[in-house]
Amino acid sequence: MKMPKRLIAGLGVLMLGASALVQAAPPDQRGDGPGRGGPQGQHEQRGDDHRGPQNNHRGPPQDFGPVRQIIHDNHGQFSRGAPPPPNVRLVRGQPLPRGYYGERLDNRALARLPVYQGYEWRRSGPDVVLIAVGTGIVYEILNGVLN
Repeated sequence: MKMPKRLIAGLGVLMLGASALVQAAPPDQRGDGPGRGGPQGQHEQRGDDHRGPQNNHRGPPQDFGPVRQIIHDNHGQFSRGAPPPPNVRLVRGQPLPRGYYGERLDNRALARLPVYQGYEWRRSGPDVVLIAVGTGIVYEILNGVLN
């Protein structure tokens, strides 16, 4: 029996829509938690975790002196970014100016810096900037560390 093309296309769209709804559901409704057929005990600490302690519930620190020291000690791993346009001024606590995102640091430099969930390191000329990913708000500006 030959199926009409409209029926096949409609079923495909329906399947895509249903899969998007399942992925958007909160974790406790997707069947991957205790009592829902999902595996239990997967969040136990492993003794061979080489990344060190990961506490993703805290935000970035107030004192960035150790980060400045890391950049100073590994200066060869960091390269200076292009200067921002003349009309761009970064201000701590304010969003990045419209249309300006800074430059991403390369993987060698990022491997040296601490990771804070929800934040990203960028460079802007001689400065390294920590921004909130979701909002683009500047959390910290490490002035002149790439000189």
